[in-house]
Amino acid sequence: MARAIPVGQDPAVPADGQGQASLRDDRCHSNGKSTPEARARKVFMLERARQQTLLRRMESVRAEMVVLESVLRELLSDPAFVALLRRQGFVTMPGLLRDRLSGRNS
Repeated sequence: MARAIPVGQDPAVPADGQGQASLRDDRCHSNGKSTPEARARKVFMLERARQQTLLRRMESVRAEMVVLESVLRELLSDPAFVALLRRQGFVTMPGLLRDRLSGRNS
C-alpha cells in the first residue's frame, strides 16, 4: 500500500497546521475571494485529512480482525464448541474464513 508523504517533507504542505492560517492569507484583497492556489491548497488539505482518517480506520479494523481471528481459532480448537456448532446445523465454513484461520491467506 502506498504511503502518503509526511507533512514535513512536502514543501507544498506547511507543517504543524500552518496551512490553515495561510488559506486566509491567499485571498485577493480587492474582492475578498480565494485565489485558485488557495482553493487548490484547501482541496489538497481536505483530501489529505480524509485519507489519514481512512488509514486510521483501516488500522483499527486490522487490529480488530487479529483479535477476532485469535478468538475464533481458540474456539474452534475446543471439541465441545465444534460439536455444539454441528448440533446447531453449522457444518461448513466459508472458504475465505477457513483459509484465513489456517494461515494460508493472512
